[in-house]
Amino acid sequence: MSSKILTHIAGTFLVEASASFLNGAGLGDGENRNVTLPKTFRDGRDRVPYVSSQAWRRWLRNTLIEETNWPASVLRPLDLSEKGTTNKIGGEFDPINYPEDDIFGYMRAEAKQKPRIDVEDSENDATDVVKEKGQPVKPVIRASPFSTSILCSIRKSGWQGRDEGFVHLKEGTPLPYTTEFYNTHLEGIFSLNYMRLGVFWNIGDRVELDEAKTCKLLTDGKIKIVKEEKSGKVYEVTDVAVKRKERASAVLNALAHLRGGAKQAAFGTDVAPKALILAGVSCGNPMLNSLFVDDGSGPCLKIDTLKEIAKDYADRIVTPIFIGIRKGYLKNESDVLQLQNVVDIGVTFKVLTPIESAQEMAMVLT
Repeated sequence: MSSKILTHIAGTFLVEASASFLNGAGLGDGENRNVTLPKTFRDGRDRVPYVSSQAWRRWLRNTLIEETNWPASVLRPLDLSEKGTTNKIGGEFDPINYPEDDIFGYMRAEAKQKPRIDVEDSENDATDVVKEKGQPVKPVIRASPFSTSILCSIRKSGWQGRDEGFVHLKEGTPLPYTTEFYNTHLEGIFSLNYMRLGVFWNIGDRVELDEAKTCKLLTDGKIKIVKEEKSGKVYEVTDVAVKRKERASAVLNALAHLRGGAKQAAFGTDVAPKALILAGVSCGNPMLNSLFVDDGSGPCLKIDTLKEIAKDYADRIVTPIFIGIRKGYLKNESDVLQLQNVVDIGVTFKVLTPIESAQEMAMVLT
């Protein structure tokens, strides 16, 4: 039997992407060079549209900053190639003053070695001998506590649409162009490592908090050392419980209000989830996956699958399972509502709206 302490938040959501183009793959090949294509992958014979994790994480980061007014960790060039092109980018690398960095992580790799100056006494000279010893500078890497999947279409076929357009000129013939779009629903899953928020390991080769900043952060009382050993230290943001809850609540709220996507001027799409399912758990399994299906008539929640997951993970599910759905969206909405009456599997269900689901999850965080 595992601990019932909440360590992670597992979730899944569904975006209604009716007549949408949210993430592009460029132009087609051969005769289709004038066709703009969405990102797709092959699933057997089917070509399935998706939105990359990188794309929708950027939507979420932007929404988070807009919703909270937190200072943004803006990406900027850090190094240039010999040709003058950017070959390294990064934000602030400061998860204390920029909560965005704490949630989404970062990586600053050092390409060159910097010299370390050692001063040794010389028996043959009255002056000190200075020796430069090349010592690798450790990269600063924080793996994101917020792990995500791609947004994958739950319709494997029958999603295709083509918009034939023309650019009309004052003189000359119109210039044709085509955009392939999709008519589907996109499913995503995620897991937030709640207990990693506000905690930073600088042990051995693992450096999460830039050592050049730790002295000032300690002096200012913004962090404290919670573990110290020969190979390094573990730091924690001051008032970590308060900061952890604040940051987790903010990212859930941003997810519930998600906005973004490509070609919004031509294919305007509300990407805020129409279904959002959340559970606080004591393990890192993103178990709330593959819960939606669409046979072409509309999305349905796989209720028996959800009940089976809830039963299997009952000893690890710490909170109720919050099911947020927009009224009239799921085809089996009446069956979903009946989940609130389930009492024999050791887990309770609460059916709410997507925004309420995020709010209720935030309220139970400690």
